[in-house]
Amino acid sequence: MKSHEKCVKLLSYGPCVALIGSLLIASPQGLAQNAKSSPSAPLRLTVAPRTSSQIAMKTLPKAVCVLHGDADSDPSHSFKLFSDDAGMIRFNVNPSEESDEVATFAVDCTSDGQSRAFGLQLRSNHSPSLDMPAPAAERRTPKASEVIRPALTKAEALQISDEELVKREYPVRPNPTQAPAAFASWLQVVTKPARRVDSRQVASAELRASSQAYTDNWSGWDFKDAPNEEPNSIFDMVEGEWYVPTVTAPVSEGTTYSVLWVGLDGDDGICPRYCPGNGPTSDLWQAGTLQQTRDIFLFGHRYTFSSYYAWTELLPTQGIQVLPNFTVLPGDEMFISVWVGNAGQSASLSGAYAIAFIEDVTRGEYTYVYTPRGQVKILGYQAEWIMERPYENGALPDLSDYNYAYMYSPYAQLLNGDWISYDQPNSQQLFMYGSTGDLLSGAYSFGPGTIYYKWYNFH
Repeated sequence: MKSHEKCVKLLSYGPCVALIGSLLIASPQGLAQNAKSSPSAPLRLTVAPRTSSQIAMKTLPKAVCVLHGDADSDPSHSFKLFSDDAGMIRFNVNPSEESDEVATFAVDCTSDGQSRAFGLQLRSNHSPSLDMPAPAAERRTPKASEVIRPALTKAEALQISDEELVKREYPVRPNPTQAPAAFASWLQVVTKPARRVDSRQVASAELRASSQAYTDNWSGWDFKDAPNEEPNSIFDMVEGEWYVPTVTAPVSEGTTYSVLWVGLDGDDGICPRYCPGNGPTSDLWQAGTLQQTRDIFLFGHRYTFSSYYAWTELLPTQGIQVLPNFTVLPGDEMFISVWVGNAGQSASLSGAYAIAFIEDVTRGEYTYVYTPRGQVKILGYQAEWIMERPYENGALPDLSDYNYAYMYSPYAQLLNGDWISYDQPNSQQLFMYGSTGDLLSGAYSFGPGTIYYKWYNFH
């Protein structure tokens, strides 16, 4: 990584990373769990006003939950959350004002035909009380069955073959000469131990990221070898690294979204001409992070809820698939790559699976997602590094305010094994515009190793 990129990276998120790092030193397995909640004993907390507080709450295992004001059952005023295998949901809340009023919320969860309501009571104040303490750090108890991927020495990282690296669940090694920033990020990942997280996926049925770049939904870079011509298969894999941006709600109505991702193919709608049987939408394999917000009003005060997830999507056969077991927190450093291949093998466009490697470097956790490709033809003709507002029930929602974000190591691997950065002569720089022509989100080059994304407006 070049020196100016290092400076940008450290200045942008250094304090946040340092704070999270200090928490992880005190609690190596992550943040400590809050008190359990039940209908008879709601979770009661004091949260600081005008500050985003992280909350972890016990609900039903493997559930889909909706959070809403206790006296407001209108589905359009609720906030959707997904619980992990242990029943934990995680979200942030930011009250607009200080108040001694206790705001009462309900969290309705459904799992495997079972439904249950959980209570949540929040007091917006700088001074916690004995009966309403501040949110505690979540402490995870290690299990004997966990798989820990050992740290490699630098010498081992350079000597092990590409096939052996993938077989042992390390990410694919970039070329250190052609992709020095990507190689530096990769070396940071493989020389630290990491815990494997189950890759169970849940469809977020109302959300779908688009496979085509329109001026109202994508911002970032896409790159193909021959724009506006027949597809030419040249890419094996795409990767990127970023710190999860903290999002806020720029409007008071509806849920707002942003998704930051890397992907293979998509954009120009070459299917069905070149992808018989795939329908009218381009093939696209992508993975990234989802950031969403929702305002809920009680006692005249605004409570802004936000949540963060890792996700994948294989188009045209899927919508967004959320990974509830993979904890994502704002400020976490993510390392993500996507390709096509067979399980335990390196990239091959003829492989049976669309594969995503996702690692939370901050938390020391990783997962591999293997999605059967079926009849979807990932041709490897295009690579993308995108900030998007996904479609919600077929319409474009408001863009959550992510302020700014940096993507590091935006590289793609070619079929011949070479590595290439996003900023090539044939690359297309994309900007997102609203319905009235206002710029919503822009993307700018910070050299071959960094893309800078900037939020401007929501709609």
